[in-house]
Amino acid sequence: MKKNILFPIETISRELDFKLLLACMYASKEKNIYIGQHDYLYSLSKYMKGGLYLGKNMFLRKSNGDWINRHSKLKTRGFSMVHLDEEGAVYWGEEKEWERRLSRRMDVNAIDDDDFICTWGNFQRSYYQNSTKISDEQVITTGHPRFDLLKDKYRDIYKNDVREIKEKYGEFFLVPTAFQWFNNPFGNADTFSQRVGYNVTDDESRKRYIGFWSYCGKTFSDYIKMITHISIEFPHKNIIIRPHPSEGIDIYNQAFSGVKNVHVVREKGVMPWIISCELLIADGCTTAIEAYISETPVVIYQPNDEQEHDMFLPSLVGIKSKTIDDVVHNIKLILSKQSQKVSNPRENQRALKLFNNFSAEDAFENVLSVLYKVEKIGTDQPNKFNKALFNLYRIRHRFLSILKGSVRFFFQEKYRSYIAYKKGFPGLDEKEISVKIKNIEKITNKKIDFKIINRNLIVLTQSR
Repeated sequence: MKKNILFPIETISRELDFKLLLACMYASKEKNIYIGQHDYLYSLSKYMKGGLYLGKNMFLRKSNGDWINRHSKLKTRGFSMVHLDEEGAVYWGEEKEWERRLSRRMDVNAIDDDDFICTWGNFQRSYYQNSTKISDEQVITTGHPRFDLLKDKYRDIYKNDVREIKEKYGEFFLVPTAFQWFNNPFGNADTFSQRVGYNVTDDESRKRYIGFWSYCGKTFSDYIKMITHISIEFPHKNIIIRPHPSEGIDIYNQAFSGVKNVHVVREKGVMPWIISCELLIADGCTTAIEAYISETPVVIYQPNDEQEHDMFLPSLVGIKSKTIDDVVHNIKLILSKQSQKVSNPRENQRALKLFNNFSAEDAFENVLSVLYKVEKIGTDQPNKFNKALFNLYRIRHRFLSILKGSVRFFFQEKYRSYIAYKKGFPGLDEKEISVKIKNIEKITNKKIDFKIINRNLIVLTQSR
């Protein structure tokens, strides 16, 4: 029986590509690697005995702050656990706020002494070494592989997408937005609900929440104003607005309806757009860091100077602009190829400590070394998978999905949660995955067999 390897995904646009590449690099003839929607993959694990689980979805937080502990159930099924977070370094504020955010990313009291944690930097490593009971050697600084996709070594995974984008839009500026706290597609009732973390019983939490909501609102309107100005100032350049998957899109469509050089898009993941654009304009956004790694020029537009809401890492990687005139001036500098004063985060020890991807190390290789290390520990445990019971589950899951779909609209809270889930995981696309795996095979010089089981699950292994 092949080894069971589970790579759960919550948000396709953020996680699928790096997990596909990592899976292909890790694949062997002795492994079946299952990549899929994290709830579906957890259900799949019920029909397995033994395996390896990589991801942050072993711990889930309810809207009331309590933990859903899938970790212990996975351990009883014989899985070795490697925690790798998807949000591990892009935080506002100072170190105390960073530690508070880290404390909410996993249930540190439930981590067992045979678990492993991959961290984005040494700051996170030190925090988890001090707050969990596992040994120091089992908390390992790896960086996050997602960002290394933009380095020359791996970026050919996007060559088809980049070609299509450039053919369609030519030369363009990219403006990724992340104002979902204010521009909520479900309205204010959802913005101030427990589902998204608004807690009226905790005064400190409520102040933090309202503070960031206020900051988002002011910056949101300033960004629409800024885009309007640069669309007029640079009429021969296309401007691509790329709203966050959890953000409302209607207001952008309405504000720029009929403006020929402004386009609101959510096609594909953000990586090929970053590679394709002439420059990127952002405020406190992870895409600014991704652009820096891809060597795409970045303009940091921060019209509201509120230190407690300043994102440390993104603020380092571009030309600072406080006004629209600053943005226009800095765009002209970039287009004229003039040198700009941009700090080098690789020389900033505080930044390096928080984000190991700024170093010369390879995050893919670092995570792979952890997986191989964990794999050796569990070699004496045979892996099993009851395919017959899983196939029965698939039939049942499909039937219940159809049934729930017919009545879900009548339960508004559940309906909003479902729509939010679908935005993050709209389903696996066989054609898209096939193209990417062909590109990955060239990068890794390894032949891969894969099968799309359904919209929630793909299984891959190394070809014989």
